[in-house]
Amino acid sequence: MTKLFSRILFYGLAIPVSYLPFRVLYWFSDFLYIICYYIVGYRKKVVQNNLKNSFPDLSDSELKSIEKKFYRHFTDFLVESAKSFTISEKEIIKRCSIINPEFPNSYYEKGKSVMILCGHYNNWEYYAVGLQQQMKHKTLAAFHPLKNKFFDRVIKKSRQRFGMKMVSMREIPRYFAEKDPEPTMAIMVNDQSPTDPKKSYWNTFLNQDTGWMKGAERLAAKYDQTVLFGCIRKVKRGFYEVTFYPITDEPRTVSEGYILDKHTEYLEMVISEHPEFWLWSHKRWKHKRPN
Repeated sequence: MTKLFSRILFYGLAIPVSYLPFRVLYWFSDFLYIICYYIVGYRKKVVQNNLKNSFPDLSDSELKSIEKKFYRHFTDFLVESAKSFTISEKEIIKRCSIINPEFPNSYYEKGKSVMILCGHYNNWEYYAVGLQQQMKHKTLAAFHPLKNKFFDRVIKKSRQRFGMKMVSMREIPRYFAEKDPEPTMAIMVNDQSPTDPKKSYWNTFLNQDTGWMKGAERLAAKYDQTVLFGCIRKVKRGFYEVTFYPITDEPRTVSEGYILDKHTEYLEMVISEHPEFWLWSHKRWKHKRPN
């Protein structure tokens, strides 16, 4: 994608869409759903294979129902993500509220940094944009830079609009090593496919052998950070709630894989509640467990 086309797409489509009122925004999402699902069929084979492998006991009609609901949520997520470029601080707090802020805030009072593990479930963009204002910790989020430099820059700027600091995965160890004097809350979206299966931690997730990157667990232990799971639930169209669950206060004493196993359990829990809200178009299972 050329720089010129990227700019046209952003300033000519994403920004105008972001200024639409939510009622009109969802009309656009309904139209986009028809294009995405029925005409283009965006990654439909990937979605179908992921659902079938994850839920082998469900009937074809049940899988088809989840599939359609996923695409409806997915197009909502796309227009909501566009909205995040211009949404007000008051509006984002209303649409992505924290249910139990006192839980992570209690660690701030103790001068303790925390790491939040979560997945590509519901609207993680609203999570990034709306979290700092509701937390006492200095918040930061680890991210993988996009190959498209223009979109990498504008998305990073959007996520940092209200105080969240974006730190690339490569820079995270150096950031922690500098020992920020203020307790931090580090957000790790930890359900990406690992690049090296031999260096991954393997367990069973959604009925399949699944590899996990070990970085978050190792960083939590090295810098003695309390680890929590951040669950994003959808209340209704356009409104989300975040609840924090405990994983461990003692990352240096738990066995290897404990943190990743607990993260897996929590993520499976929320996916089982409403499977249509996970990112099924992601090629999560690209690798096989090494012998």
